[in-house]
Amino acid sequence: MNADREVLAKGAELFNRGLYWEAHEAWEELWLRLEDEPKLFVQGLIQVAAAGHKAFAQNQPRGCVKLLVSALEKLDRAPPDFLDVETGAFLGAAHRMLDEARRWLDGQLDALHPSLMPRVQLLKK
Repeated sequence: MNADREVLAKGAELFNRGLYWEAHEAWEELWLRLEDEPKLFVQGLIQVAAAGHKAFAQNQPRGCVKLLVSALEKLDRAPPDFLDVETGAFLGAAHRMLDEARRWLDGQLDALHPSLMPRVQLLKK
């Protein structure tokens, strides 16, 4: 397993356990050394993790929505399964989370349910 994939996998494991801040920190190490499209993609993952932290640790709908919008601007334009991250289900779930986060921001919901958070899956090599 190459070093970048190891960092992606470490961040994914933390993310999928609900440790969004820790996932953000793990992926930032990778983000700092990447360039161009890979850098933007990892930044998008970091922003989804930060949105999870805003939603579930800080109870901040505005920050959650802002981060998800910014993340999806980056992630939606990446090729399918970019950097071996399964993007189909992840992006679908992230868009559903954004829809619900907007409802939360508008006062239609008291909070987001943690089940809305997408899961990060790496393709098997």
